[in-house]
Amino acid sequence: MNIITDFIPANQPNRPGTKLIGPRFITMHDTDNPSPGANALGHASYLKSSEAAERFVSWHFTVDDTNIVQHLPLDEAGWHAGDEDGPGNSSSIGIEICENTDGDRSKAEKRAAELVARLLEQFGLGIDAVVQHNHWSGKNCPHILRERSGGWDEFIDAVRHCRQEA
Repeated sequence: MNIITDFIPANQPNRPGTKLIGPRFITMHDTDNPSPGANALGHASYLKSSEAAERFVSWHFTVDDTNIVQHLPLDEAGWHAGDEDGPGNSSSIGIEICENTDGDRSKAEKRAAELVARLLEQFGLGIDAVVQHNHWSGKNCPHILRERSGGWDEFIDAVRHCRQEA
């Protein structure tokens, strides 16, 4: 699995620099950005922008149909769960799945499942550590997985399958 490292600069306001507790969870999101070109590299660029800095948003990985981009070290907290200093931000790795209309969403989900399986193994976490953004904030996110009949269960099954192949 090839992961592109493109960290948010350490001095930027949306990179908290605080120590991640654990991690204890992996929090799944959708980017909520269907624009053409809103792929993982596009989101990496966004996270380094003044707009993202002003919004205080950050997460660990963005996944599309061809790339996985890492934006924060895995020992640093991000601002992605909507629970301020709560366990979503302070103890979970945030992963955004792209929904750009010029990408292949099913491939992006497969790539995300592979990444999640790898992280679960790396940190010795069980499948119950994989949660939806909704778990922390009540937001309808990851909305594509939540709105598709059986979508979340299918994603979790794909993660399980990837773990068995590892």
